This record gives sequence, structure tokens and C-alpha cells, in this order.
Amino acid sequence: MKKYFFIFAFSFFGLSLFSAPICSINQELNSETVSKLSQVRNQTINTCLKCTSDSCKLKAWPKDKKGDETVCKILYCTPSYVSKFFKKPDNVQSGKTRINFTYSINTKGKIKDINVISSKGVMNKRESYKYLQSFTAKTNFEPLKVEGKLTKITSLQGEHVAYTGEYEDVDKTMSVNQGIWRN
Repeated sequence: MKKYFFIFAFSFFGLSLFSAPICSINQELNSETVSKLSQVRNQTINTCLKCTSDSCKLKAWPKDKKGDETVCKILYCTPSYVSKFFKKPDNVQSGKTRINFTYSINTKGKIKDINVISSKGVMNKRESYKYLQSFTAKTNFEPLKVEGKLTKITSLQGEHVAYTGEYEDVDKTMSVNQGIWRN
């Protein structure tokens, strides 16, 4: 009985102490960071990734090491280019949807294997999948090289808040701060 309790407690608390990084697909690296990326990746690959012969996965980090997790996310799962134009799914009502999903980055730096885990908001899972397919079609990542070989990154987790419907000026609901801009 004690053995089962120990296994249960270890797995429960182990999962709560370590969390898989959630990557953002809508923010891109600046050009200066992209130019230095391969050099920095070579120095951090063993710290940030668990690699097999043909693929790598981001390591899970304890909650007290969020800074290290953030650096790894910037280096390995932040796009170098995000398209500003994409097709939204047809017949979707206006509103927002929080989409949680998994995906991979292939050896060419493209998002593949999208799997929608949950979709909360105006879009269902199918519409969310179509939205992500369109949104990420032109998204590019710097390809990962491990020991000179192009390698895919698998089992990535993402979260994206999708806004659908007619475009509205986002500044119209923001309060005016006179101290920031002056003409």
C-alpha cells in the first residue's frame, strides 16, 4: 500500500513541480537575435533539449526556473517570421477563442502535426484547427541543427488567443495616456 501511495504522490507532485513550456507562435524574433541563434543554440542544446537520433523535445522546467525556461523557449520555439495575413475560417461568429494545441517544427522550420487539445470561445476544435493551419502556413522557424544534422522538434505545446470577426480598432477601447506620445 505504501508503495502505491509513494508512486501516486511522486507522479502527482512531480507533475505539479515541472511543467512543459508553452510556446507562443504569434511573436517573432528580431533580426539581431536570429543572426546569433545558431551560435547560442550550440551552447544551450543540452540544457534546453532532450534529443534522440532524429528529433528533440524541449525539457520541462521546475517553477523556480522560469527564467531558464523562457530562454529555451526564445531559442527553440519562437518563430523567426510570422505572417500578418491569413484566412480566417468561414462562418465563424465574432469573438475570441483560447486554443491549446500541440505541434512539431520540421527540419525546414515549418509547423507540422497540429493537434488541438482544447478550444474555449466562439470557435470549436475543427474551426480552431483550420484557423491555426491558416495562421501558421507562412510561419517560419530557424531550422535546428544537432551535430550538423537538421533535426525536428516534437511535442511542443502552444497556446493562442484567436480574434475572429470584423476588424475593429484596438486602440478605441484603450485609455489615452498623454505622457507617452507628444506631437
